Amino acid sequence: MSAGGAGIPRLQDLSYLEVAAGQLAAGATFEQVRRALVSRAAEIARDNDTDGSFDDRKWDLVRSDGTKYVHNTVDVLKELMRLGWLERHVLPSGPSSAYLHADATFELTDTGRAWAQGLGEDRRAAYNNLLGSLIEAHPQLEGFLRVVGARPDSTATHLTIPLLRWDGAAHPNEASYLDSLISTAATAAESGSVSWSADRATIDAGVREYVSRISARLEARQKTQTRKQFVNTCDEAITKVAFAAAGCNLDYISMELLRRWTRFMGVANFSYYAREPYALRLWATGTVTGRGPGVQIERHVGPDVRRSALDAVLQVWQDRGTSTSSSMYMPIWELRAAVCWQQRISDDEFDKAMAEALGGVHPDLGYRVHLDQASVRATPASTRPLVLPTDSGLRRVFNVVTIIPTNKETS
Repeated sequence: MSAGGAGIPRLQDLSYLEVAAGQLAAGATFEQVRRALVSRAAEIARDNDTDGSFDDRKWDLVRSDGTKYVHNTVDVLKELMRLGWLERHVLPSGPSSAYLHADATFELTDTGRAWAQGLGEDRRAAYNNLLGSLIEAHPQLEGFLRVVGARPDSTATHLTIPLLRWDGAAHPNEASYLDSLISTAATAAESGSVSWSADRATIDAGVREYVSRISARLEARQKTQTRKQFVNTCDEAITKVAFAAAGCNLDYISMELLRRWTRFMGVANFSYYAREPYALRLWATGTVTGRGPGVQIERHVGPDVRRSALDAVLQVWQDRGTSTSSSMYMPIWELRAAVCWQQRISDDEFDKAMAEALGGVHPDLGYRVHLDQASVRATPASTRPLVLPTDSGLRRVFNVVTIIPTNKETS
């Protein structure tokens, strides 16, 4: 298998590149790299486990099965080759042939060895270098950054994609839902508030063509599309139309990967829950100038940014609604999304700000923060609760927050 093409590789986490480079620098075989990537995936799953569902045995079985994580390993090695950090080498075509390559070894290029060494000297600088190299290798990444506002020549600070929740009363069937979604998207595009523009006919044609193509594909495979699958397909359709209208042709899976990469790199963020009306909102949390090794990255981070975020917390809390239940508590992920969207910052910076507030770093906020481990409702898959370390090194998971206004003189 070659390493050709410039499409977005199916890398779920950019840290896989770091793991693989470290292994290869030490002379690891394909099988050793595969096992190391499984271990990294297990670490990520453990770190994201907030309900005790992490299963060590599951990951032990994956690690010991030479046919698992083969595609992931191949994708990582192909990307290192594409970046010019790994000498070209024949790779398994799939899990069934992985055993033929289990003992294969690989050679990092001089640039690849320098990057692997740099990870141990200045990890932040090495990842900045990685982002510059990824931009150079993948034009779609540069387009994504420009569209969400993270390039110097960006014309907006965000991209908003209007979505629609299914309402049984308003949408008795799929056709009525599709009509409503198209109308909602067209109205939003005409308003000038979503940072992309397309006329109603273009939106209508793009969405219907995409939905029809997916439906025909399922029908050919004699599969029935559930309502949830249909809504997801419609979300994919309008997302593709919006990105194309903004000047970046991107398939939905690539968009999901790029929003994950750029959040990990601290240069962009996204949420479905930042505010109403319901939409996928993507926004820049930094500015990325240049490409390749000379890339320069300025992120929206630091004490002043966190203080501004904490000042916004009270406003968001007071603006959220007037019901009795909402006056008592709010999902922490909902508060985070609203503040991060308003301030154009990352989730991590919000979490650091909350930790500072709880630690008394900002005594004059005009409010107190009370966190609780109870849950108001299920945490959506694209969000996470607030996880804070304790003095003993354990982690406490908080799902809801109450903001209690005080007089600044007595806070």
